[in-house]
Amino acid sequence: MGGVTGALLAVGGVLVARGGGRTHYRALAPPGVRPLVFSDKAFGVLCALCDRILPAKDPADPSRPDAREARIAERIDQELTFHTPRMQRDVELALLFLEHGGLLHFSTTRFTRLSPEDQDALLQKMIEGVQVEQQAINAIKLLALFFYYADDRTWNGIHYAGPQGIKRKRPLADSSPRAS
Repeated sequence: MGGVTGALLAVGGVLVARGGGRTHYRALAPPGVRPLVFSDKAFGVLCALCDRILPAKDPADPSRPDAREARIAERIDQELTFHTPRMQRDVELALLFLEHGGLLHFSTTRFTRLSPEDQDALLQKMIEGVQVEQQAINAIKLLALFFYYADDRTWNGIHYAGPQGIKRKRPLADSSPRAS
């Protein structure tokens, strides 16, 4: 299994190095948003992933945002400006691994070019897959969930009244959404 996995990762590396349509990836990001840390490609993959793993807009609770409205991808990108280049690179590589992760499951179609249902199926395979897949997907998923539920507009949907008796102060390293 190790040799096959290594070969697939090598092929995936070649595909990642080739890029893959800057306009395609820019179209996945919100209009006018340019990443600070990520490449356009990695940022587009992050936007697509957030759309799949975070709650969609709920007509019953219009105050609760979806991933785009909460600007989760932007907040993750901005947060990484406070971290080391190695951490930035590792997160970007995890996103590129997701984009080309279908290779481990005998699919040459990139994650961002799959239908939403096929994206969900690939994510499930990767979450249940080999350890390197699990680590990459779960790390990005954890970041997305953290920033989503750090937005107080999401609290009503999970019946959380917020911190009790604690006055919130703006942190020194603030990853709030940038003004557009």
